Amino acid sequence: MGKYVIAGGSRLSGEIAVSGGKNAVLPVLAALPLVGSAVIYNVPFLSDVANTIEILEDIGIRISTEGNIIRSEREVLKPVVDRSKCCRMRSSILFMGSLLSACGEVEIAYPGGCALGDRPVDMHIWAMEKLGAEIRAEDDKLCCKTTGLVGTEIDIPIKSVGVTENIILAAVLARGVTIIKNAAREPEICDLCNFLNGCGGNITGYGTSVISIKGVRSLHFCPYTIMSDRIEAATYMIMAAATAGELFIKNVNTDHLRVISAMLRKTGCIIKEYDKTIYIDAPEDHYSLPYIATGPYPYFPTDVQPQIMTLMSISHGHSVIKENIFSGRYKQALELNKMGADIEMTDNRTFFVNGVKRLKGTEVSAWDLRGGAALIIAALAAEGVTVINNREFVERGYEAPVSKIRNAGGDIRVL
Repeated sequence: MGKYVIAGGSRLSGEIAVSGGKNAVLPVLAALPLVGSAVIYNVPFLSDVANTIEILEDIGIRISTEGNIIRSEREVLKPVVDRSKCCRMRSSILFMGSLLSACGEVEIAYPGGCALGDRPVDMHIWAMEKLGAEIRAEDDKLCCKTTGLVGTEIDIPIKSVGVTENIILAAVLARGVTIIKNAAREPEICDLCNFLNGCGGNITGYGTSVISIKGVRSLHFCPYTIMSDRIEAATYMIMAAATAGELFIKNVNTDHLRVISAMLRKTGCIIKEYDKTIYIDAPEDHYSLPYIATGPYPYFPTDVQPQIMTLMSISHGHSVIKENIFSGRYKQALELNKMGADIEMTDNRTFFVNGVKRLKGTEVSAWDLRGGAALIIAALAAEGVTVINNREFVERGYEAPVSKIRNAGGDIRVL
C-alpha cells in the first residue's frame, strides 16, 4: 500500500478547483444500463470510478474516456456483476436496481467499501421485493429476478441514500407509479434524478422526503454534467482552516456548503461566497465548537466528521462530536491521538475532543477514505514530518489531491 509523506507547517494559500462529485457520479454511472447512450462531463477519475467502469464494460456497456468525459454505448447486457469488483466498493449494490430494471434479473455479490460499521443490504433487498423482484441469497451473492417491476409505495424505515437511489434506478422504468417516503434528500440524489429526467424519466419531489416516480417505457441519450463534490470542497475548507490558510475554493455549489461555512465562521474563519467560489481566510488560533452532531442532509455530513475532528483537536477549548450515521467512523481518532491529540471515546460514536496547541508528525495509517483525508489535514498542520500509510483509501474519493495541495503550498509527496 502507498504512503503520503507530509512536512507540516506551511500555510496553504492560492486556489483549489473542486472536482466532480464522487457520490454523484457513481449512481449516474450505475444508471447507464438503462440508457442507450450518454455523455457524462466533469467525471472525477478516482479508483472507485475506474472500478465502476470495469463493471460497466463487463456487463455490456462500451465506455470511452477523454479527460474528464465518459461516453457510453449500451450493447448486449449481461446481468452478472463480477464478485471481485463488487467487493471493492459500497456503490456496486446500485447495479441491483438498474439491472433488475434493464434486464429483469441480476446476480450480484455483497458490496464492499470502507469499514464504517454495519451497513447491511437488507433494506435494498426489501425495497426490490416491494417492487416485484424475487431475491434469494446463494453463498456470497444475491440472485434477483422479476417478471416485471411494478410501482408501489415504499416507506423507507431508516433514511438511506443508497436505498433511495436503488429504488429510483429500479422504478424509473417500472410499470405504474412508485412513491418513496422518508427518502434521503442529499444533492447527489437530485443529480441522479436530474440525469434520469434528462434521459426521459418522470421523477418529481427529489430534494424532499417524498419522491414520486412515474415509470416510462424507455430512456434515451442525454449529455450530463456531474455536480461538484461538496465533501471535497468541505475538506479543503477545513484544510485551509487547520493551516491558518487563505484559499479560493472554486467550482463549488455554495448552497451545499452552508452548514460547513456556518461552523467554520464560528471557529473564527472569514468566509465569503461568490459565484461557484468560496473564499476562506483562517486565523492562527481557532475556537472550538461545543457540540457537533452528524445527520442526513441538510444536517452536518458524516463524511466531514473526521475532518472537523482534526480541526477541533487543535482549537481552543473542548468539543463533543456525536456520530449518528456510522458506528465504525472512529479510527481516525486513534491515529490523531498518536500525533498528540487529546480525544476520548465513551463509545464508537461519541468523542470528547480537548484542543491542544499543536500536533506532532509521526507515522499513522488511514483506515477509510474520510479518515485518510483527516490525517492529511492533521499532517499539514503538525510540527515535523508525518507518514500516512494506505493512501489508496484517500484516492478512492479525492482526485489529484497531491497536486492540488502542492499548488496551494503544501509539502506532500507519495511513496
